[in-house]
Amino acid sequence: MTFRAKIMAITPMICTIAFLAFGFLWDKWHPGWMIFFLIPIMPFLLGYKKIKFTVPLVILIVYLILGFGFEAWHPGWIVFLLIPVIQILITPTKKEL
Repeated sequence: MTFRAKIMAITPMICTIAFLAFGFLWDKWHPGWMIFFLIPIMPFLLGYKKIKFTVPLVILIVYLILGFGFEAWHPGWIVFLLIPVIQILITPTKKEL
């Protein structure tokens, strides 16, 4: 197993430990959960995948803009409900293939 693969495998555990540390030590549960974004981002950081602008990535960017820019974390999470709706609408059916 390569070093990069080991880093990929241990990322969820490190994120969980960091989240618990943020919460218990500094009472930062709310911003601490964002550490879990490292799990899906890690393949890009380690060079396993190249970044493609997909619907979920654009929605994530919109969510982060709403949160950091306008402090609208709570109503902003609703944009994540658009991911399955848009994927269903834009995914071709078997007849279209």
